[in-house]
Order: sequence, then structure tokens, then C-alpha cells
Amino acid sequence: MRLKERLSYEAEAQWDKETGGEVTSNGFKVGFDTPSEYGGNERHPCPDQLFLASITGCLMNTFLYYRSHLGAETEDIKITAEAEIELVNPIGYRIKGIDAHIQVWSSEEEADLNRTCAERARDYCHLTKSIDDAIPLKVQVTVHRNQ
Repeated sequence: MRLKERLSYEAEAQWDKETGGEVTSNGFKVGFDTPSEYGGNERHPCPDQLFLASITGCLMNTFLYYRSHLGAETEDIKITAEAEIELVNPIGYRIKGIDAHIQVWSSEEEADLNRTCAERARDYCHLTKSIDDAIPLKVQVTVHRNQ
């Protein structure tokens, strides 16, 4: 499969007339809301949570691309991410760092190939590479070898 040289996406946020809204992008809709400690109804994830979801989703999609491309057999994969956010007066909140963890479950025979896929996800996810200079980002890879 030949990769496109350029990608373009659009998103539009519409206020829900309460404390959040809905983002529409290419026909997909995702709700967002303000956390309750800031006066929100917390009916949907806040933008910080959606930002982490974008990072874990990009890591996952990149893993799956290489998994398909290299023909790896994977039993399961889970990716977690945690952000450290700090109030920096007087400019407001700033993300100080993100820690992500790619966990792959694999047979002993496929473990090395799955590790390669996970390491490539870590090294080539375009979202993590795009923010790497602005936000310290650590991505840990663990391959669980099933007998």
C-alpha cells in the first residue's frame, strides 16, 4: 500500500447550549464537556481526555498498520496514556508530560515481530512525533509472551 503524501482533516465544534458541545469531523460526532470541578456537567470526556484518546488511538492505528504490513499475529493490545497537567500562573494550565504504555500479548513465536510493530508505533505515530518537541513524551513497550 502506497501512503499518501498529504492528509487533511477538518473538525467543527458546536456548543450544546450547556457546558460542552459536539465535534463533527467527516461525518463522525464526538461529544465533549467541561469537568464538574470547573462548573461543567461532565456528560462527555473533556478535551484533555480526548487529546489522550487521540494519542492512544494514533499509537494503536500505527501498530495495526505495521501488524498488517508485517503479518504479525497478535493476541491482544492495550495502550494507556497519562498526562501531567500543571497550573502555571498567570498563563493557565500546561501539559508538562505524557507517559504512554503499549502492552502487547503475543505467542512466544510472534513476540519479536509484535515488539517490532510496537516499537514502530512508538517511533512513527505522527501525532506523538508532532508534539514531541513541545511536550515531553515517554512511550514504554511491553510484550507479554503467552505460552
